[in-house]
Amino acid sequence: MSGLGILGGSFNPIHIGHLRGAEEVRQGFSLDKVLFVPTYLPPHKPASSVLDYRHRKAMTGLAIGSNPGFELEDIEERLPPPSYSVRTVQALAEKYGSSTQLYFILGEDDFAHIDTWYAPSLLFSLCSMIVITRHTISENLSQLVPVDFKKEFWYAQNEGILMHTSGKKVYLSCLPVLDVSSSRIRSLVQERRSIRYLTPEPVQEYIEKENLYHS
Repeated sequence: MSGLGILGGSFNPIHIGHLRGAEEVRQGFSLDKVLFVPTYLPPHKPASSVLDYRHRKAMTGLAIGSNPGFELEDIEERLPPPSYSVRTVQALAEKYGSSTQLYFILGEDDFAHIDTWYAPSLLFSLCSMIVITRHTISENLSQLVPVDFKKEFWYAQNEGILMHTSGKKVYLSCLPVLDVSSSRIRSLVQERRSIRYLTPEPVQEYIEKENLYHS
């Protein structure tokens, strides 16, 4: 498999869980690169709860800069808000052309609740997906599909994947999950405790320099 992985998120801040998961997927699926796409205006979160985009974008760039298999993609700041994934994928498909395969990377919880997203059926038809899970699900991956969309998928047992009616695929990636979260990092910063080893050192230094996440 070759192509581009798309990993979106608020990255508030980006941490080693994001990075390790992306690296496992990039290598496991032989992707050319993983594009890190900081969400400009998350549709599911109040704007006041998310750090300014310029800081999240800067920290993402610092975190991935040493990995040639990662690339910062800031396309969402040029798209109309809110930042719907389907619009982002449409824009990336136009940017990279039909010869480039796109793989949307997301967690199993997000996939299970994708019925709450904007135009999910269209998103399914635009790109294949790689669903990161903590445990082997195999055929039970079908159980993650929201009820309203089950008729759009079937399980291809010989490949161990879900097939969408558009011809796009849903792959499963079983990865060890690191016990780290952006909310935990923000809490530690507010408590003036160390965040070392939870996020790359350049990100830690940026947070300190810009005095981010303090009450």
